[in-house]
Parts: sequence; structure tokens; C-alpha cells
Amino acid sequence: MSLYSASSKIAKYITEEADLSSRQADRVRYGLEIILGTLIKGVVLLMSAGFLRILPQVIVALICGSLLRLVSGGAHCTSYLRCLCCGLVVYLSAGMIALNLEKLLHPGQLAMVLLPCFLTMALCACLWAPAEVPYRTINYEERLLFKGVTLVYLTVLLSAAFLSGDHIRLSYIMAGLLALLVQTFSFTPPGYLIIGKIDESLSYITTRKGGLIE
Repeated sequence: MSLYSASSKIAKYITEEADLSSRQADRVRYGLEIILGTLIKGVVLLMSAGFLRILPQVIVALICGSLLRLVSGGAHCTSYLRCLCCGLVVYLSAGMIALNLEKLLHPGQLAMVLLPCFLTMALCACLWAPAEVPYRTINYEERLLFKGVTLVYLTVLLSAAFLSGDHIRLSYIMAGLLALLVQTFSFTPPGYLIIGKIDESLSYITTRKGGLIE
């Protein structure tokens, strides 16, 4: 049974018991799909990170990236398992790259890295956040709210990174920064284009292989 089928059956039961409309049922199903998908992705990701000995870095990346995605939205694959595969690659790569950057960078170079990245992410947020989400239209007031929350969130994390730069491992800061950059890219037009192409390529490959990644 696919994740879509499982969430649809649970949503059908909930909407029948609560006497909700079909439009509300779609929202319930979408929410359940996100919750179930997040739980499965979290377990698989953390187990993989533990095996690779990058668990702390991946946890930091996951928290930073997921919270930003919650308020900014972004592109995603059209299949859960393809989305899971992409998520594993992104967060595990962020953890491994961060661990290697720790060996190359000095804490005194932190500002030179953080400031340009923050300005780039803030500009992208002003231009394109929040991204549209399925089954829900974001009105003008909500768009301003989420855009503001996105900017505040980025500012808080930047401040926290500066204040904690001498007290925590540099790899943790780099892991969080890499996750934020990837998530920011996901709600930009180039991000939608590239992620869409990746999704199409994986779909084509798995269709030829018998549909393993649905």
C-alpha cells in the first residue's frame, strides 16, 4: 500500500466521522500524508546518519531545513519515495559536507561565509516566499505573514550562529546553513525547474525498471 492510499483511507474515515466536505477531506489527506511521510523519512534518515557517523550534523540540518520549509514552502517530487530519496541525499550530503568544511574553515572565517549566504536567502525570500502548496490557496495577507516569518526565522538563525560560533562545532553551523540554502533554492523558479527535472528523470527510470520508486 502506498503512502497516498494509506493517508486517503485514514482521511476518509476521519471525514466521514466528522462529516467534513470533500474539499476538507483533501486537506486532511494531504496533512496526514505529510505527517506519515515525515515520520518514515525521519526514521530512515536518522538510521542512515547514525551508520555514517554524522548523526548530530544531520539532526541540525533536518531541524533547520524542515522549519524553514514549514513557513516558506517549496518544490517537491510527485511521488513519496522519490521525495524520500531526494531528502536522504540532501540531508546526508549536508552532514558529510559540513563535517569536511569543519576541517577547512576557521571560526574567524564564519562571518565571511554567513553574511553572503544570509543576504542571498533573504533576497530569495523577499522575491519568492512562500511557495504555493497543494490543496490550498495562499491569500495576500497570508503571503505577507509567511514572508515575514521566513525573514525573521533566517535572521534568528543567523544571530544564533554568530553568537554560538565559538561554543559549538563549526560542522553543526555549516550543516544548518547548507540545509537552509537547499531549502531556499527549492522555492525559487530555478529550484522548481531543476527539482521537476529530477522528478521526471527518476519517474522515467523507475517506470522502465518496473515502477520501484513510486
